[in-house]
Amino acid sequence: MLRVPYCHITFTLPHELNGLARRNTAQVYDLLLRSAWQTVSVLCARADNAGGRPGMTAVLHTWGSDLKYHVHAHCLVTFGGLTDDAAPVWKWPRRKNKLAPFRKLCATFRWVMLSGLKQLLQSGQVSYQGDFAVLEAELERKRWVVNHQPPTADTKVIEEYLGRYISRIGISNKRFHYDVQSGQVRIEYNDYARQQPGQPAPKAYRTLPPLVAMHQLLQHQTPAHFQRVRHYGLHAASTRRKIGDQLPQAVKKEGQTVRTLIQILRALLGTEPFRCEQCGSTGFEVQPINSGRNYLHSHVLHRDRSPPFGQAGKTDHWINTSSRGGEPEPALSER
Repeated sequence: MLRVPYCHITFTLPHELNGLARRNTAQVYDLLLRSAWQTVSVLCARADNAGGRPGMTAVLHTWGSDLKYHVHAHCLVTFGGLTDDAAPVWKWPRRKNKLAPFRKLCATFRWVMLSGLKQLLQSGQVSYQGDFAVLEAELERKRWVVNHQPPTADTKVIEEYLGRYISRIGISNKRFHYDVQSGQVRIEYNDYARQQPGQPAPKAYRTLPPLVAMHQLLQHQTPAHFQRVRHYGLHAASTRRKIGDQLPQAVKKEGQTVRTLIQILRALLGTEPFRCEQCGSTGFEVQPINSGRNYLHSHVLHRDRSPPFGQAGKTDHWINTSSRGGEPEPALSER
């Protein structure tokens, strides 16, 4: 992460697309994350918004607090971006609380997502039981939900928030109870519909038969090899390798943090890392271990391991916005 304010932006898939998403999980989930990034990158590149390339970390969630099917992406986006000049500089947004106008965010996300779905349908990568033109006309009349929170510069809050959402599951054990007498499962959740401004959401409960409760959990399992957490722009490893040295010193995080933490752990534990606990030696012999494709095939995957969807051998989704008067499409390496 960079030493700049960050915005929390949530991109939500309309519930009218739930059926399509259930039948084509890998394709639709992948398209949602890519569409969120393209919306942010294209709007931030406009000179009247920020005029630079931002960084973004996105986390896919498919559940609401009550475990219902609710597909959305939580994104942490840098408040501003780096220009593409020979001597790049950091550009702050023209608005103090948001990267771009709210209506523009919603409309751009809607158009990019629908354009991507049409491409997937035309190429046969996605199947839809019905007339997609009718569904598209209905969704074009609807305002899509993009929740843009004000930026915060408290890096401790940002990193703790990101850590929770990266590792978060649909429900924790303490909110999942089985009543032996009734043979029913009770789910405790936050009722955001009755939440008052400035107050925590009140608790509510769902009572479900065991098989229905199991389905509520299993419907949120992601496809094999799917990457729920993705980094784009200035957060992408490939981009940082290319332009990391060009980042202004003012926006770089303190590089001594990790080394200081290791020094503290050494002092507390009274030992050195990578030291044998039996003999105290630090002389380790490195032996290469060949990849166990046969083991994975026969014991774990039951098929050849393949790259995650959208990478090697797959078609990348990237919409050209020039036809709508937008900025030139960013390079694929900025993902």
